[in-house]
Amino acid sequence: MKKSILRSITGRLLILLLMLSMIFSTGVFAAVDSEKTETDNTIDTRATGDIGVQYRGHVQNKGDVPLPVGNFVSGPGELGSQSEGLRLEGLRIELTGDVPSGAGISYAVHVQNKGWMDTVENGDFAGTTGEGLRIEAIKINLTGLDGYEVYYRGHVQNKGNIPIVFNDWGWVKNGAELGTTSEGLRLESIQIKIVKTETYTALGDSIAYGMSATPGSGYVNLFYNDLKGMSGNEDLSLVNLGVPGYTSSQLLNQLSNDPTTMAALSKAKVVTVSVGGNNILAPVIASLAAAFSLDPTSATFPAELAAALAQPGAEDIITATLPTIQTSVTASVTQFVTDWPQIIATIKTLAPQADIVVATLYDPINTQDPLYAIFEPSIQTINRTIMTPGAGYKVADVYTAFATYQGSEALVNFNWYIGSLDPHPTTAGHELIYQYHLNAGFIN
Repeated sequence: MKKSILRSITGRLLILLLMLSMIFSTGVFAAVDSEKTETDNTIDTRATGDIGVQYRGHVQNKGDVPLPVGNFVSGPGELGSQSEGLRLEGLRIELTGDVPSGAGISYAVHVQNKGWMDTVENGDFAGTTGEGLRIEAIKINLTGLDGYEVYYRGHVQNKGNIPIVFNDWGWVKNGAELGTTSEGLRLESIQIKIVKTETYTALGDSIAYGMSATPGSGYVNLFYNDLKGMSGNEDLSLVNLGVPGYTSSQLLNQLSNDPTTMAALSKAKVVTVSVGGNNILAPVIASLAAAFSLDPTSATFPAELAAALAQPGAEDIITATLPTIQTSVTASVTQFVTDWPQIIATIKTLAPQADIVVATLYDPINTQDPLYAIFEPSIQTINRTIMTPGAGYKVADVYTAFATYQGSEALVNFNWYIGSLDPHPTTAGHELIYQYHLNAGFIN
């Protein structure tokens, strides 16, 4: 009986591996060099507190404004006027708050009869006084300041409030031209504001990446659309850094060494994490690659593995390799247990103000299937680690969501009987994962 059960498990594992070798690309199994380090010699210009802006100017018939002379308008208050027909002739702009060394604001104005004047910065005067010349346009930029953008809008002679975006008074930003340069129209007023750029950064593997969902319908996209609709998140941007095939160690390496990831997390308001499945799958593939003397980093590895698994005697090789597979999976899951607190600690260091939501692993295999006994204990070990009480993040319990699902749509394209062995969530599966991210308690 034991031999029969082992043969059943081996046969199903062979079919599973054959299908998985066709589903996944080489990149899924390619390891990231855990010893890799990168040196970033750029100056850290991230602000540790909120940044604001203030400005003052020179207006036709009024002189220096606001009064008393030397005071500033705090952004996004109005400098100038909209109903008096008075030209804005010059202005000074400077940042306020915890401005890092090397950071600042620069601006250039287009002046009647003079054209574009030299760019100035950090409170220097742009424009003219005593010449009766109008400012016609302006460009404003932030310099050396990560995580913030400058927005501005104004009132122009004969045009009114500009720019108009979707029939409403909007904003231009980051060096865009505000005003006109060839119509002889005065800029009468301006408003400026500094906006902290915030991201929803998604981390993890192919599930975070959105594999097997209809394009745009992965759980990350669905969650982002919901977040962006919340008050205060109108400028929230999405950075999806999910990489198919990533294990916990590869994610930890990404967090520790990838400048793009570090930069995204420095601006993160929300972070989601979906990782762990490849801690189970990758060692299975690696063990079989070794058993069949294949190179898992080869560009032709999927085809080579498929061919090897189809050869006579492959089942016997798999049977002999099962103890190694079990040992490798156990070691990889143990590595997840070691990596996980470091992953969370690194995310918290890089994104100290962010809300973090992490997903548990679901089991794509039916409880009656012989393979269930192989994979389920490892899944449970990873999930227990993720659900550690008091870890300082919210948990989207995807395992429970899938295990208790009563709907009619398939959550995973995994069915032995119809030859569909893709373990990734369907579009319906991604929808459920998204719903459980909302159920995790994230409000805004």
